[in-house]
Amino acid sequence: METCKTQSTTTKYVLYRRISVAKSGGVESNGIAAQQRDIDLYLSTQQDAEVIGTYTDVMSGAKSDRPELTKALELCRKTGAYLLAQKVDRVSRDVEFWARLVKDKSLNFRIASLPNADNFQIHLFAAMAQQEREFISLRTRAALREWKAKNPNKKLGNPNIASINKNRKYKARKFADGISNVVMPLRKSGMTYQQIANTLNEMKLTTPKGNKFYPSQVKNVIGLVTVTEKMMKMEVVA
Repeated sequence: METCKTQSTTTKYVLYRRISVAKSGGVESNGIAAQQRDIDLYLSTQQDAEVIGTYTDVMSGAKSDRPELTKALELCRKTGAYLLAQKVDRVSRDVEFWARLVKDKSLNFRIASLPNADNFQIHLFAAMAQQEREFISLRTRAALREWKAKNPNKKLGNPNIASINKNRKYKARKFADGISNVVMPLRKSGMTYQQIANTLNEMKLTTPKGNKFYPSQVKNVIGLVTVTEKMMKMEVVA
């Protein structure tokens, strides 16, 4: 007696998450956690969902050449998996970029906040989102022009912002210089920002605000130290 072979009903997903900057801890930030929460909620409503990859970019959605997104799309093409993101603008804020994606017959998308939307509908939502952003920009510029017309002798913002920023930069450089003897040798030994952050946390060192270190903060420290070193070399040459 022949046995019937049942085809797998598993639906594969490749998760994609993105935040614009690493202000709140890079891939461990609250923004990423919120995206993952919504993605998990979507997956919980799907039968036999299988996650085969998770990719995260820390950069602007206006940029199309994002390395982790490229990897995620390639995996989707190879496996037939859906690319799953929390919102349309997590993948891209550029409607033309979306248009190119949905034209690619080897790609399919799912958006956690639009659980029933197909590729075509997702493209429409991207177009509407772009129009809304353009309108908000126009409205903001109009409001600024109106405010300036009514207040010709006033300036926007904090009048002391220059001195405040100068003080912040001084404190940041001073802090970076204080831990440079730990951070720079670790970086020169080949450690990643994450590994250095882990080491600093294990040493019970904290940021100026008393928080633990994240890769983005280590990168900022190294950047400040590098700039300071270059300035000192220029002064010596001069």
